[in-house]
Amino acid sequence: MEDGWLSAIRYPLSAILRVVLIMSAVLLALAACGVAPDDANRQDEPGGGSRYGPESVAEHFFKDLHDALKDPALADDTARGKWAEKLAEYFAPNERDDQRAALNTSLSSFADGMGRLNANQTLTLDVRVTGVQKISDDGDRALVRPVNGAANGSIYLLIAHTNDRGVVVPEFEQEIGFDKIIGRSDGAIPTIRIDDRWYLTEG
Repeated sequence: MEDGWLSAIRYPLSAILRVVLIMSAVLLALAACGVAPDDANRQDEPGGGSRYGPESVAEHFFKDLHDALKDPALADDTARGKWAEKLAEYFAPNERDDQRAALNTSLSSFADGMGRLNANQTLTLDVRVTGVQKISDDGDRALVRPVNGAANGSIYLLIAHTNDRGVVVPEFEQEIGFDKIIGRSDGAIPTIRIDDRWYLTEG
């Protein structure tokens, strides 16, 4: 993602874009998601990660990130802390402290940016993902790729305002593929198996 994102629009819209950049760098995948995995396979047991495989841990992470970004209580410190804790549980245990802090900071910045929108402005932020594919697996490490149909998944951002005639007018619209966000041409996310569970990892 280029600096042109930020120079293309004015504050406070640039603050929200800056948060998307931060979250992309921190999470290697960025953002909220339309994946709707089978809730019967949700891993709510202590220890985090997923016992069901590398695809599962990525799907559930995206689902919870989506829910976090849509939470109207995200500006509340307690609610945000719970989301940061829950999302950090998807990462390898030795990475969680750093991820928890980074997630809390990113979610706080996102909530702050949302709060600075003008009364007539709206923000649509979606991760366009219909599933997660495994592209490699050696038993201990695997790469998974979020996909949208036959293409790589992407982040879609639309900022618009309603004019004095009640017409919704787009101000800024951008769709960025995971390959550009993550910096890998295949758009893949690394995962690692520790004991009987799979976790997201920075690699």
